[in-house]
Amino acid sequence: MKKIILSLFVFVSVIFADTNNELFAEANRLYDERNFDSAIVLYMQILENNEKTGTPPNSAVLYNISNSAYRVGNIGKAILFLERAKLLAPNNRDIAANLDFLRRQTVDRFEIPEKSFAEQIFDYFQNLIRLETQIIIIIILSFLITAILGFTLFSPRLRTLKIYTMMILFLITLILGISAGAKYNTQRNTIRGVIMAESINAVNEPRGNKTIFNAHAGTVLNIISSEGNWYFVSLPNGVSGWVQKQFVEII
Repeated sequence: MKKIILSLFVFVSVIFADTNNELFAEANRLYDERNFDSAIVLYMQILENNEKTGTPPNSAVLYNISNSAYRVGNIGKAILFLERAKLLAPNNRDIAANLDFLRRQTVDRFEIPEKSFAEQIFDYFQNLIRLETQIIIIIILSFLITAILGFTLFSPRLRTLKIYTMMILFLITLILGISAGAKYNTQRNTIRGVIMAESINAVNEPRGNKTIFNAHAGTVLNIISSEGNWYFVSLPNGVSGWVQKQFVEII
């Protein structure tokens, strides 16, 4: 029974993969013809197909949705999907350049403290490899260390070289482990969202009437907590307030 289910899943996945390739080609054609709204519909269909088969979204599709949304003047949607693309391809220079460009198109401007050189280096290292890839590398390195340890214990040949090799691999594994731990903790505890409405008011409490700040489409917020239909959020400059969930999409 399990084999039948697995075979059916593979069959459906192949069908969706072929369909997605056709949709992607057609969406790209529509984009080239400047029919951006129709292109978005097809790109979104690809994401829906991926969700049905449990396939992770493709950063290229997210990137193209962002470009199409910007062309039709939807800055919020453009930033949302580009931020999602960045999660999948953190080192993609085109994504980084477009994000920088889109952020300059938003209404809101925030004074953010400049990071130190050490913080910039750490951020660069953190963005080099995705968390999932880091975990795979750590597992492989751990296996290699265990294998070399076994050879060292049972074979005296080149023992010194083996010990030094283990030390180097252990150091690399330790650094990757610390990095993966920090990255996992950040991803688990940091939820970000993008304002999709043209303008919203953040208030002092859910259903409150005192406005704390006003923000506009495309502004990225940190979501701290939620209550009913409200998010408690903070701006990049630290100012916080309550906003309605319907105006914010989680990245």
